[in-house]
Amino acid sequence: MPVITVSRQFGSEGDVVAKKVATLLKYDYVDKELITEVARRADVHPDEVRKFDERLESPLMRFLRRLIIPAGTYPITEIPEWTVFYEGPIERMPIQDHKDYLKFIRTTIEQLWQRDNIVIVGRGGQVVLRDKKDVFHVRIIASLEHRLGVVMKQTGLNRASATKLIQKNDKRQASFIRYCYNVDWDDSALYHLIVNTGEMNTNLAAKCITESLLNFAEACRIPQNGGIYLWDSAALA
Repeated sequence: MPVITVSRQFGSEGDVVAKKVATLLKYDYVDKELITEVARRADVHPDEVRKFDERLESPLMRFLRRLIIPAGTYPITEIPEWTVFYEGPIERMPIQDHKDYLKFIRTTIEQLWQRDNIVIVGRGGQVVLRDKKDVFHVRIIASLEHRLGVVMKQTGLNRASATKLIQKNDKRQASFIRYCYNVDWDDSALYHLIVNTGEMNTNLAAKCITESLLNFAEACRIPQNGGIYLWDSAALA
């Protein structure tokens, strides 16, 4: 089955939708937070390891751990540790650290693509994998008004503060993609499907993406599990 990349606007509930798509398709789900958590595992005190052990037992977490920790494809020890957890503007990184960080991100995404049956959220997956024929690229958007409602509900912020938070995140995400890959993340040509969660709830959005993916796989003659793949329509009930 095709791999899915998801790009989403802050406040569009794109993460929620992406997780529901993974549930429907029985796919693994990977985002920056998961990669960061596994990377952190490479440098924690032994007494802290127990906090991660339960989740690290999953096949996906073991895969990421082998990828990131020394002896993996691109060991975390080959890049400055702080870059993995860096939250500031990417353009403020020292040039060499920036190059190493990008190599780490690209390698991780490409290795995840080879794993198959996975939803990759953020980090420019739509650019890194744009030449792969078995990848389905999705963009999740919503109107500013809808996003304000979501952010205010989730954070308790007033309208003015929520607006500033959305603007800050939009600028940061757009800057990351532009600086790292020299593309505009709002360019519709980067995506097979653009979903507006301001016009449909997250369940419907997830089902829309799932149906589109299956049609894409059939049109491209991408092999499906056992020849026929039926997604779990009851998973969101």
